[in-house]
Amino acid sequence: MGKEGRHRLTASGDSKEDRALAAAENAFTRHGYARTTMGDIAHGAGMSRPALYLLFPDKDAVFSRVVGCLDDRKHDEIRTALEGLEGLEARLSRACLDWGLHGVELAAAHPESADMFDLRFPAVRKVYARFEELVAGLIAQAATTSSIGATPHELARILVYGMRGLLSTAADVDDMRRLLSMHVSVLVQAIKPSTE
Repeated sequence: MGKEGRHRLTASGDSKEDRALAAAENAFTRHGYARTTMGDIAHGAGMSRPALYLLFPDKDAVFSRVVGCLDDRKHDEIRTALEGLEGLEARLSRACLDWGLHGVELAAAHPESADMFDLRFPAVRKVYARFEELVAGLIAQAATTSSIGATPHELARILVYGMRGLLSTAADVDDMRRLLSMHVSVLVQAIKPSTE
């Protein structure tokens, strides 16, 4: 992603854009997309609405940038965490737990934050597609040598959207952690080379 997607969304940022993105992240996670206004974001950033409109043409643009920035941050964290791990199951578990639990924890703290994961938004669909790519890369070697008959991208899609389904049934964060671990383990076992 380019420079514009790399913001860290900190209120202490030097630029008006940094302040606007930090205020927007706070507003969208606390109140959701529908209940957040450009006025809310401008107020949180300590600027006027006209000044905010000079930075972003509309609320959709702000939302897309916030979602993209959060995704960049999460992917940086995942890449760092994966550096010291060996083995497919350990690496895949860590990536899925870091990525999947982030939303569960955010939703537990702020129920209105569900918009941040709503696939009706193009920015959210990009987040899912990007995580699918990461998963496909992690499982590529094992998937291509397995007898399961699916491509790494097909398996990644099954895993990622299966995680989304688990979210709707998980009782809490601990239950989601347990379900995600089993979900990953099932996939890893399915693509292991047969020892017959």
